[in-house]
Amino acid sequence: MWMLGSLVGFTGMALLVKHLGSTRGISGWWALFFRAIVGLFVVWGIYGPRRQVSFRRAATGRMLVSRGVMGAFGTAAYYLTLPILGAGKATLIGNTWVIWAALLAVPLLGESLTLRKSFGMLLAIAGIALITGLQGGDFSQFGRYELLAISGALIAAGVVVVIRQLTRTETSGTIFASQCIYAGLFALPFCFTVSAPGLMDIGLLTLAALLASWGQIGMTEGFRYLPVSIGGAFQILLPLCITLCGWILFEESFSQTQIIGAGLILAGCYGVVIPARRRALAVE
Repeated sequence: MWMLGSLVGFTGMALLVKHLGSTRGISGWWALFFRAIVGLFVVWGIYGPRRQVSFRRAATGRMLVSRGVMGAFGTAAYYLTLPILGAGKATLIGNTWVIWAALLAVPLLGESLTLRKSFGMLLAIAGIALITGLQGGDFSQFGRYELLAISGALIAAGVVVVIRQLTRTETSGTIFASQCIYAGLFALPFCFTVSAPGLMDIGLLTLAALLASWGQIGMTEGFRYLPVSIGGAFQILLPLCITLCGWILFEESFSQTQIIGAGLILAGCYGVVIPARRRALAVE
């Protein structure tokens, strides 16, 4: 249920950031900054009264600092590519963190890497090549934003592995606070280089930040009880939901080759995470 709730939050956030960037001309840096500030208030309001958050540890703990800095870079990459690549394409590429996280979890968390998982990873990598325009050695459609999206997915994979480690010793509030602190510090200097949002934009930025906070807390709580591979299974629905909404609301389009690439990415993620979930359910 936590994972399903996170899907609702992240889908709404992505669509709002896309609208703000492509329709209203608001930079992703403002979206990141508001996500950080609103997130801190959410953490304080939910976890503070129960004394389940330590802002000092979130800002100074070695693993928590790693989570915060990596999370800031990964989220910035996603927010900056959403208006340019489109909500669907940016999310499809970004969601390949499922693949990279499952791979990193093998040496770092001791999770298994089966032949089926390996095949799923190859499918997803082929899908990335098709959806970014790398097919046939053609780099004409591959630019800095595609590279940024892929880099963000790799960083997000590292974040998930770190979160999985942190849930053994830290509360969800402290873990989330670390991202908010460093995302805000990272975004603030760039906010002075772009246009300031208007009153209506501030309201939409705040709503997007609230949805992102709900999505992040839901995902963190989900990973408290689920392995990386099983938790990632729920996140497969995220790019599908956002792509369909982007097509309906923003008239985003995909070429035939890109549709095949999107299908390969989803199939690859399915191949990595679903078999693990079935085995876990069988054990239970």
